[in-house]
Amino acid sequence: MAISKILPRKIMKNRTRQQSMTDRLDYDRKPEKTEDGGLVMSYMCSPETAAEEFELSKRLYFQITGRSQPVHRDVIMYRVIQSFKPGEISPEDANRLGYELAMRFTEGKHQFVVATHVDKAHIHTHIEFNSTNLNCDGKFVNPKDSYLILRQLNDELCRAHAFSVIENPKPSAREQKQREMEAVKHGRSHKERLRQTIDRVIPDCRDYDDFLAKMRAEGYEIKEGKLLSFRAPGWDRFTRSNKLGTDYTREALRERSTHPGGRSAAVKRPIPHSGRKVNMLIDIQEKLTAGKGAGYERWAKIFNLKEAAKTLNFLVENDLTDYDELAARVEQTSKRFNAVSSRIKQLEARMAEVAQLKTHIINYSKTREVYAAYKKSRHKKEFLAEHGAEIAQHEAAKKAFDALDGKPIPKVAQLSEQYAALLAEKQEQYTEYKALRQDIISYRTAKQNVDKILGLMPEEPEQNKEQKSER
Repeated sequence: MAISKILPRKIMKNRTRQQSMTDRLDYDRKPEKTEDGGLVMSYMCSPETAAEEFELSKRLYFQITGRSQPVHRDVIMYRVIQSFKPGEISPEDANRLGYELAMRFTEGKHQFVVATHVDKAHIHTHIEFNSTNLNCDGKFVNPKDSYLILRQLNDELCRAHAFSVIENPKPSAREQKQREMEAVKHGRSHKERLRQTIDRVIPDCRDYDDFLAKMRAEGYEIKEGKLLSFRAPGWDRFTRSNKLGTDYTREALRERSTHPGGRSAAVKRPIPHSGRKVNMLIDIQEKLTAGKGAGYERWAKIFNLKEAAKTLNFLVENDLTDYDELAARVEQTSKRFNAVSSRIKQLEARMAEVAQLKTHIINYSKTREVYAAYKKSRHKKEFLAEHGAEIAQHEAAKKAFDALDGKPIPKVAQLSEQYAALLAEKQEQYTEYKALRQDIISYRTAKQNVDKILGLMPEEPEQNKEQKSER
């Protein structure tokens, strides 16, 4: 029997974002709780440096999208706890099951750390996953009933691995409250339905007009008066978009539809520079030594002079004088980063398969005699009630062997060697992965700064400037 729950993590009081993540991940990995770290696994990050890597993702997210949240609203990680009935599962199996749950719940799109604790009577696993996705262009969207989705995935995994589940669980106080609210509203609220439709439609929009067209295609009637309003078939009245929250006002929807996934068309396609070779060092130095007239003062307000000087130093250190060369370096680094990231995912997927097959082989050997006795027994119902877990493990192993399509079942020692080779390659790739991740931030920051300094990037709308100043 396994139960699960999810908790959004925010920045702790009197702590920075990275310190908050470090404290929580350090607690999860405590040696006395995880058999000296032997029950800790991770995906697309190293357990020892996960907090720093999560922070890098968030910095890169800001560089790509320009978006940030106020501290009181910023969800930096999500914690999932998976708990088991005492005596039902081994620590190693619990750790692997936690990894599988994390992979399925995040769909492999977020870094995570899985730590199984054995310091209490019941074995339980802490899963911490980064709210920022691997591409650093979006964040985890926590659906309204995410705990129900998590419970369903958890139960499916437990059944697949022959562990018990709670049938017809009693609703928690939170569930009862939600059910009461739903009953009052006679089903899902119009506002929530409208939010979900907007969130689903807007990432694929080219601009605000395209967004409105797609909403009409979804069946919504739109009223553009003093306020933007929507009405779906069957609704008595229009629902104003500003009643859905600050992310759904007309201005916010214009911004979101113009920058789907946080990517501005203007940023992706800088204003062309007439085909000439831009010697960035000369042009930037001219900006920095410009006269102190009204034009200079206006430019200085838009861009920080210290940041300009830092960019100049970075270009000199990396021998980058040509704009096209800088753009090419950004593209090359991104391509290499994506290739290494893809290879690490492949290695981790294969490692999980090898580990699972190894478990099946061991379980098959341990349960062979019990299964043979079960087949011979004349009282199968009683025998199954007493040895259900072993029989389920044996049958799961047989099913895994059948999936080999006639290939010989490998030896445990062979699988151990294969796993070690995969791990060694993963560690080698991962060293490059971390370096490339930092390079992407540096090069993209430099290019964005150069675009600003040399006027290759359109000026931000006043509204965006005000939002950033507030942050």
